[in-house]
Formats: sequence, structure tokens, C-alpha cells
Amino acid sequence: MLVSWIKLWYNRDGMGDLGQIGLVAVHRELGPLLKAVDCPAEEPHAGVILRTGLLGRQPVALAEVLVGPVNAALGAQALILRYGVVGLVSFGSAGALEPQLSRGALVIASRAMAHDAGFFLGHAFVPSGVMGRDPRGRIGYYRAFEADPVWTARAQSAAHRLGIRAVHTGTVVTGNQAIFASARTRWLRRTFHALAVDMESAAVAQVAVAYQLPWLAVRAISDRASEDWSLDFARLQTCLDARRPSGWRRWSYLLAHPGAWRRLWRFERGLRLAARQASRVVEEMFRA
Repeated sequence: MLVSWIKLWYNRDGMGDLGQIGLVAVHRELGPLLKAVDCPAEEPHAGVILRTGLLGRQPVALAEVLVGPVNAALGAQALILRYGVVGLVSFGSAGALEPQLSRGALVIASRAMAHDAGFFLGHAFVPSGVMGRDPRGRIGYYRAFEADPVWTARAQSAAHRLGIRAVHTGTVVTGNQAIFASARTRWLRRTFHALAVDMESAAVAQVAVAYQLPWLAVRAISDRASEDWSLDFARLQTCLDARRPSGWRRWSYLLAHPGAWRRLWRFERGLRLAARQASRVVEEMFRA
């Protein structure tokens, strides 16, 4: 892994001869980039779908993962162990924590933090970061994972070349929760000074740091995490339970909650927009 880092350092103005770059995205958000990558075959691995191919002249390996930190970490580690990738890029959608971030705005993570790792003391939650070992084997807590500054700069340049005006660089927080609550959004913004929230970036970063590899997260805003949804999530979860994969249950929920159609349609539209935006930047970043 040290050799990979040295190659990155000496090729920080060009990535074409580095070897494979690992790309991690949720299955529904990988589609736009797949159209630009020559992927001859796919390989299932521990709940992850792996692909290899070329993005322009840059060899890449892709992990198509399910939503959530553990799924993202499975994909990231599979790319390292299976293909020996020299770095990891997480990309896709995120929820806005800052009010000025609208749908489609780009957020490039300068660092990622796990917002749900910590201690409950009485009625208060105290974030601690995640436990890990440093290269010397010492145990401690990683409160934040710093993104590679060279890759961060390349992503910024790629966004500007594409003419994307709303480009923001800062902290992205990750947790095993989908956030649709104004109070929680305010807490995340106040506690972590974060721009956006997702469910994968910090997990991919943690794997990269454990293997001493550079990493980057490229996220586009799909929705305002401060929006309060009135969906009956308890019933919806029952409809979507993996042990009950019957399509009619989903339809029965939507028929019983007519207002959900519009909210779900807006959410899906935001996801598609964010996926296209983040994919465009990653493609431009490695084609250049």
C-alpha cells in the first residue's frame, strides 16, 4: 500500500498510470457513471456487485453497494482486497444541512465524520468518533477522516470545467440513519459544522484510512434533510421488509396514503439529479 501512496504523490497532476481507482456508490446511484465505463462483466461478492473497466484511459474498479455504512465498507474493502485499488472515491447523493444548498448543488468532502458514533450520557448524546488503530498499532478514536487534498482539488477543478456553479467543500457526516427531521438537521449542523449528510462517505473513508489509502467523497444534494416527511414509516417499513418482498404491499401503502405519491416522486427526482451530477464530476475528474 505504501507503493501506491508514493505513486499517487509523484503523479498528483495526473492519474492515468496509477493503477485502478476504486469507486463506491449505492446501486441506484451508480447508473449514470456505468454508461461512461466499459465494464465487460460483473462479479457478486459478499452482497456487493463488483465491476472493472476503463473510464477514458483510467482503469477503475466499481463497487455497487446497498445503502448504509456497513454495506459501503464491504464494497470498499472488496475493491482493495480483490483488485488492489490505489484509492477510494465515494459518490452519490446527500441531504443538505445548510439552508443555502439546493438540489443539484455539489459537495466535495474535505473530511467525513460518523455522526452516530458516541456515548449516551444521561439524556445527552456525546459524539466520540469511531475506534481504530493508527499505523503504529495504537488504539484511539477517529473523530474525523481527512480527504486527500490532491483529489479534492481535482474534483473542484472538474466541477468548474463542467460549469457547475454551486460547488461547496467541507464536512460531510455519515450515519446509519436517513434524516428527515428539522431538529436533527439543526443538531448535525451545529455539532459537526457539516454541509451535508449521507450514509456511506465516512465508512468508505474509514476503510481507506485503515489501509493507508487516499480517499474522496463527491456528493450532490438530492433533498433538504430538514424537510419533515409525514410518511407512515412504520407501515412503509413493513411493506418493504426483505422477508416480505411482495410488490402488492408497496402498492397498498401508496393507495392508502395518496399524499405519499408526490413526496416520493420529488424524492426520486432529487436522487436522479444528484446521481447524475456526482457522476459527471467523477467522470470528468478521471478523464482529464
